[in-house]
Amino acid sequence: MMREDFAACREMYQRDGYVTMKDAVTPEALAAMRTQLDIWADESRQHDAPYGQIMDGRPRFDVEPATHGPDTPALRRITSPIEISDDFLAVARDNAALDLLAEVMSPNIKLQASKVNLKLPGSGTNVRYHQDFPFEPHSNDDLCTVLIFLDDVTLDNGPLEVVPGTHRGELYTLWHDGVFTGAVDH
Repeated sequence: MMREDFAACREMYQRDGYVTMKDAVTPEALAAMRTQLDIWADESRQHDAPYGQIMDGRPRFDVEPATHGPDTPALRRITSPIEISDDFLAVARDNAALDLLAEVMSPNIKLQASKVNLKLPGSGTNVRYHQDFPFEPHSNDDLCTVLIFLDDVTLDNGPLEVVPGTHRGELYTLWHDGVFTGAVDH
């Protein structure tokens, strides 16, 4: 990416709160992550509930309760894949999005967490409009989520939608009538 492109991306991020980038990961790295994901999905057939363990004791692999089974694996989340996959770790350490992030935010980048979210057709998991920051509030708002798609994004497979400028506005509650919904009610 050229310096002028970095400047335009920085301006877009400051104005809109997001930047998009094509080909942030090499085709080879993307293929390796997809292969690993296929292996995990196949292994999930042996489980009927969340399984595995990350360093703090929570389950590493989460399955869709309504549809997952040996014949229809519905793995929906892998927490901290970089702890168990050299391919995911390599991408977390080296990809074009990191160069852009260093230019847009700061060269002092720290990885807080990694996960894979799978949005499977017919799975029943519905991700509603939300802001990321209220999920894990911080005292420092110099945070950025880097999202790497493992599949092409089309209108048919439910692309991510963003609302430009909301990074500068109000933080909305994800609690409604005393219940955590994980969604903004606006």
